[in-house]
Amino acid sequence: MSDLSNSKKVALGGFVVLLSVLCLYLASILPTNKIFFFCLSTIFIAAIVIEFKTYFSLITYGAISILGFMIIPNKLIMVPYVIYFGYYGIIKYYIEKINNILIEWIIKIVLFNLFVYATYIIAVNLFISNIDIKLPIWIILLLLQIFFIIYDICYSLAIKYYKYKIRRFLKVR
Repeated sequence: MSDLSNSKKVALGGFVVLLSVLCLYLASILPTNKIFFFCLSTIFIAAIVIEFKTYFSLITYGAISILGFMIIPNKLIMVPYVIYFGYYGIIKYYIEKINNILIEWIIKIVLFNLFVYATYIIAVNLFISNIDIKLPIWIILLLLQIFFIIYDICYSLAIKYYKYKIRRFLKVR
């Protein structure tokens, strides 16, 4: 690989790290739009997946995670990012290669539910000693499933927007 293409990887990777950490930071300090900025922080890695595939995407995800834990004041925001959403674009890339929408959705939802369980266990054991939940657990789980489906659809729309609108201006290849 040429020095120019390595430079492009580093430049785009650095830009993605900057945008992702900035969105995570805003999600942790702003009184409103927390979910929006958190979700937005996870979408930028899709550009790395599209342009450079898995290896560099994992390096970028690692950089965002490490820098996020160093900079973000509310460390709890980083838990769902590190456990699942930060590398969701990489997972999505491979799942959608199956080309069977039913199987793809089943895999995505099963993985999301494993993430929800892992996040709950980590949050209870490391950060929150006593959780007082006012809603029945089945309602919370149903709402999380709906959120995830909307998130995945928006993620797909963001990928299409990048591929067909933004990508031509970056001239990464």
